[in-house]
Amino acid sequence: MSTKIKKNSEGKKVYELAFFLKDPSSEKVVLDFLSQHKAVIINQSQINSMKLAYPIKKHLSGFFGVINFETEPENTNALSNALNLSSEVLRFLIISVPNVRKSLGRSEPRKINKIETSSSSSALSNKALEERLEEILK
Repeated sequence: MSTKIKKNSEGKKVYELAFFLKDPSSEKVVLDFLSQHKAVIINQSQINSMKLAYPIKKHLSGFFGVINFETEPENTNALSNALNLSSEVLRFLIISVPNVRKSLGRSEPRKINKIETSSSSSALSNKALEERLEEILK
């Protein structure tokens, strides 16, 4: 399967930002950072409260969200630096979203033919198959 990063004609790429915040009102800070770095929001998930398995910056719970956005690749480093410096953002991850194309060129899965058990020249009986496997494994 081949993957290709989504890129429009203007040189912009599609990215996904997953973030973990101290409180839900901090989402406005993340949205402000995106607008400052010329990002166009494509899709935004609802912020969900989560408990952590281990403390992050002395917090045992926080608020998780995901935003898909489009921007030029050189803007992502500046955005990452701004999110790192923010005290409201506990953790974040920015990834580029791949556009997965099927290499088969069709939407349905390939069908695999069943092995015939009749006495044809290409089919093996169970006994012959077991003997053949024993030879190979020696």
